[in-house]
Amino acid sequence: MTDASTARKTTATSATDSSVLDTMTHADLPQLEAYYDRWSATYEDDLLSKGYDAPVRAAEILDQHGVDRARPVLDAGCGTGLTGLHLKKRGFSAVIGADYSTASLDKAREKGCYADLKRLDMNQTLGFPDNHFAAAQCIGALTYVKNMAGLMREFQRVVCPGGIVSFTHRLDLYTESFKTLLKKIEDEGLWTSIHRSEPQPYIPGHQDFGDDKAIIYDVFRVNAPA
Repeated sequence: MTDASTARKTTATSATDSSVLDTMTHADLPQLEAYYDRWSATYEDDLLSKGYDAPVRAAEILDQHGVDRARPVLDAGCGTGLTGLHLKKRGFSAVIGADYSTASLDKAREKGCYADLKRLDMNQTLGFPDNHFAAAQCIGALTYVKNMAGLMREFQRVVCPGGIVSFTHRLDLYTESFKTLLKKIEDEGLWTSIHRSEPQPYIPGHQDFGDDKAIIYDVFRVNAPA
């Protein structure tokens, strides 16, 4: 695995495609923004050509769990809008996309599948009212979150009781501390786990994303206050 110092060196040069994606795991926010801004033009073609299907599965999950298609849905870490596009195909009409990469947000806007798009840092308070969304999802973006406890609690806060929080996380980063965090929120009565997948292929055609970097899909239902 390439460490953070290599990630900085690579990002500072000409890395603009998926070939160095794995080196970005420990990059900081400005490095990530620069990397994804540069990659935004070919991001979708690069990933789809390597078998990336998480956006399709993510849209299926919200549909399968009965999320109201007319109510607001948060697509956190939306990137260029692949998941939003598949949500639109399934009839979701009030999707709010959020990402830190301005160029990626511009690409997402071109798709016409979002009711609104916002630039935000997922390590900070999300800036939406309590109980605002019928669902929140974060697909392929938790890798870069430093304040994981804060983000999970923010997802629970902004989703209404009975709503869905759905996300993917890489198997190699699905640590005991991450499991403990999810369980702690559940033990507090704030949400209930309703699905956790077996490890699934992430980017099967990418040389750096083998079985150890598969992803797990988690789905939680937000509970009403006790």
